[in-house]
Amino acid sequence: MSKKEKSEYYIEMNQKQYDEMYRFYLKLGYSEKQAKKLSDCCFGADIVVNEKAYYKNDWCFWRKRVYAPEPLAGLRGAVANMLGGAGRKGGMPMQRMAYMDEGCCAAEPVGDSAQMMIPAPMPSLEVQSEPEDSFNTAETHHAPEIEEEGPLDRPQMIFSANVNTASWSYIRDKVSQNQLIDPDFVRIEEIINSYAFRLKSPKNDDLFSVSAETGSCPWNEESELLMIGLKGKKASKKVKQNLAFLVDVSGSMENEWVLVQMSLAAVMSKLRKGDYMSVIAYSDNTTTVVKKMKCGDMSDYVKAIMSIDGIGGCTRGSEGLENAYQYLTDNYDEEANNRVFIFTDGDFNFGITSEGGLSEFIYKKRETGIYLSIVGYGRQNFKDNKMEALARNGNGNYTFITNPADILDNLWEKLVSSLVTVAKDVKISVELNPCYVKKYRLIGYDARVLTQKEFNDTEKAVDGIGSEHNVAALIEWKKGTAEKTYSSRYVTTKSEDNKDEFAFIEIHYKTPEGVDSVMTHTIGIDDLKKSDGKNMPVITLLAAFGLLIKDSEYKGTADKEMLRKLLTEIQKDENIETCEPYGHFDIISRYIG
Repeated sequence: MSKKEKSEYYIEMNQKQYDEMYRFYLKLGYSEKQAKKLSDCCFGADIVVNEKAYYKNDWCFWRKRVYAPEPLAGLRGAVANMLGGAGRKGGMPMQRMAYMDEGCCAAEPVGDSAQMMIPAPMPSLEVQSEPEDSFNTAETHHAPEIEEEGPLDRPQMIFSANVNTASWSYIRDKVSQNQLIDPDFVRIEEIINSYAFRLKSPKNDDLFSVSAETGSCPWNEESELLMIGLKGKKASKKVKQNLAFLVDVSGSMENEWVLVQMSLAAVMSKLRKGDYMSVIAYSDNTTTVVKKMKCGDMSDYVKAIMSIDGIGGCTRGSEGLENAYQYLTDNYDEEANNRVFIFTDGDFNFGITSEGGLSEFIYKKRETGIYLSIVGYGRQNFKDNKMEALARNGNGNYTFITNPADILDNLWEKLVSSLVTVAKDVKISVELNPCYVKKYRLIGYDARVLTQKEFNDTEKAVDGIGSEHNVAALIEWKKGTAEKTYSSRYVTTKSEDNKDEFAFIEIHYKTPEGVDSVMTHTIGIDDLKKSDGKNMPVITLLAAFGLLIKDSEYKGTADKEMLRKLLTEIQKDENIETCEPYGHFDIISRYIG
């Protein structure tokens, strides 16, 4: 292509989809003018409304290219007319344009009565076509399920707190699209912890509240269920934000850019006067688009987003992270929450690319005091394992976006909780009294199980908990008195006779300042009797759903009919919202059919 020629891009969209996007920006608090500007352009590509375009449930839009030798002021209207649509809202009159395909056509500026000369058949406008859905390179972990144990053989079940919701977003997207679910992507603890349980708040100066509830186990009549719930305290004061938005604009992200732009707009809309933000884009190279901008003016957010230009190319993810961390290190604010937000599919193909290498790289960044939030995208190419490893090792959290509902739920509604960390490296130990518990099994947390050494190792990196954040765990247990299965010459098997205790909880964590701390809590028999069990119906349903779609070895008699019965009982509770579109109960209803 000669220097005189320029390439212009457009994204074709159905009118209904355009209207939904426009309303989305209004919901975030942008003005009508700002919402229209965001809706009309995405990462340098014009949004073209075409009535013949089909509605994309997956919200993936492949960016298309039109070549021309001169600037195209009226491209969006011209392209839309040629496609048979109404064009972008507020479309412009036709200007001179030429398509560099086989035999090009040209049109001079025309008036209302003039006719545009277009040969037949019309030349193709597209240089790029939409990718084939059949080619799937998505990656994740395979973690063996936790086995059933006896409390004398394994006295402690130790696991790290979970604050991620990526697995739940993946699952509800697959259910909504009526597609098969890969069991390895099903992390039951993320299904459970994506729901806002009604847990009591901490009292006085306690950092956490700890509660417990029991109930029957519908998929195994020989078992009972025990729910352990933790709730973080509310941050004592408003913490100002110092954020660096690291945006993957590489070629593998092209069809996700609409969602990325909407995600950026959502996070920015939560920032207030006194906060600071920066925008860094990366692909072949890393570019600082916006430097330490003062927040509080929505029009500035629009300008910042509009300054990002999609450029394609490879993904130098580790280089982008290095630059983002260095930028925040140079602009560190001791009174602020210093955090990198990375928007990516995790397909790092230059620099550090392996899961292990990325884990080691990001682990060293913990010492900077900078937190990490990972927002993942993609269906056929996303690297769930790398993004999850980065979050786990980098003082971080990880969520997954497939449509605007995910953005509103995971980024907009829950943003405050995930941004302000009240405890780092939260590790939980649960001991059950062998006088009452014969066998037990922790449901989910398969990749989050820790050894006693890791539990006591203050340098072991695990997730933190945000302001007023909930963490729930569900344990399946069998009544009876435990007996030691395996004999030992030197270890005694006699247990203490604490008849008034059912379980002992020990939590190891660090304060945001890095001080190692321990909290303990005893769950008494009377505590369980007094519990109202208000959360048990929901957590039981979510666990049964997870066991079934994972095709778990421990799913017992769980099936769709069981889910239907559990859901029907929950819908009778007027205190539980069950009609939320794309919510937990809606998705389970769709799965049941």
